[in-house]
Amino acid sequence: MRLTYQFEPGADADGVTVHIPVEQLNQVSEEGFDWQVPGLRSELATALLKSLPKATRKHFVPTPDHARAALAEADEAEMAAGVPLVEELGRALYIRTGHRVPVGEWDVTRVPDHLRMTFRVEDPRGRRLGEGKDLADLQADLAPQVRSTMAKAAGDVERAGLTTFDLTELPAVFERRVGKRDVQGFPALVDQGDSVAVQVLAGRAEQVAATRLGLRRLILLNTTVPWQRILGLLTNTQKLALGNNPHGGVQALLDDVLAAAVDAIAARRLAAAGAEMIRTPEQFDDALAAVRREIVPTVVDIVESLHPALDRALAVRLALDAMRPSTADLAALKEDLTAQAADLIRPGFVADTGAAQLRHLPRYLQGMLVRLEKAPLEPWRDAQRLEVVRTVEAERRKVVEALPEIERDADDVRALRWMVQELRVSLFAPALGTAHPVSEKRIYKAMDAVEDAHLG
Repeated sequence: MRLTYQFEPGADADGVTVHIPVEQLNQVSEEGFDWQVPGLRSELATALLKSLPKATRKHFVPTPDHARAALAEADEAEMAAGVPLVEELGRALYIRTGHRVPVGEWDVTRVPDHLRMTFRVEDPRGRRLGEGKDLADLQADLAPQVRSTMAKAAGDVERAGLTTFDLTELPAVFERRVGKRDVQGFPALVDQGDSVAVQVLAGRAEQVAATRLGLRRLILLNTTVPWQRILGLLTNTQKLALGNNPHGGVQALLDDVLAAAVDAIAARRLAAAGAEMIRTPEQFDDALAAVRREIVPTVVDIVESLHPALDRALAVRLALDAMRPSTADLAALKEDLTAQAADLIRPGFVADTGAAQLRHLPRYLQGMLVRLEKAPLEPWRDAQRLEVVRTVEAERRKVVEALPEIERDADDVRALRWMVQELRVSLFAPALGTAHPVSEKRIYKAMDAVEDAHLG
């Protein structure tokens, strides 16, 4: 890609600018750009060392000398492999001095703008569509333009109004030469309510997420759900519990349950076939047959998990409504539990939670009831534990918000949310047990893994 340089202190694009054609924006990642061009790399390394806290920086004085020496020992092959510059600098500094630099102490925001790469996205005529220092933000802001570009390039591939899997195959990748540039996209099944469309999307994660929902819609369009039979298998107690829902009606809740059931059955069929997505008519027919065969017992199983969750959610809600906090600690308790309940039990929560995870909701809600009973006896202790949860949750939100929006629903990212719920149980109601060992340290380690997987 074309690079330009301008010396204009104070200007947004002061320094090196990489010019990215909009039709290739989805193919560009930030890997390697943090190393800058060779002519500015030494100055950048010095600025990065100066960004460190004083307690760490004192080990690397004089800073320019250590920066140059560390940069000389850094392996440029690691740049091609996607290793961040700060990681290589930290490795070299440790070898030279024996002092480690914690990864979180590098503060890129303190580096002068002219040492940070500027990304400029341009249309086919070279006109600027967007510009900034954060490539992920640009990709999110210009997603509609990228989608429009994909649609134009893949006009003969995209289709609308599908109510059956009327495709020879859903390709894994779409590639086409448009003018002097190669356009790459990812065909997906996109849910459009009463039908499904084939659209070429910008990223693989987006393709997988969209196709899961598109597959669900196609299956539902080709399935007659035996509601009378299902309702006949439910106990009167279960039927009454279904009325305590946030959806606005029992049928809306049952539709949510149905979506979760279809997702679970389709996921099992894909796992059995060793596939990540439905791509062929044969795979679709297999998933559809499985849904028709297994939908009744799967829906009933989900309702069995849902029943105690809804009962305990009602108990939590009634207890919170009756609370009249007399201290700041108890007010914080009520505020936190109200937010937790709203996050766990809300319209669409059944499919969003997923059939496998749903069985844990009753325990999370029971943990909230235990906390409501214990906290007034030792409000100071509850406040201490709440501070731990708030700190971990704040870090989790930072990690998630730094990801491209379409990747925030990935399995490893979603798992962080449930780890925080398990942490709550371990702190506020340990007698209930947790689904797996959990601690602040384990959650932070999982966050690091998510960042490595999604941000390079």
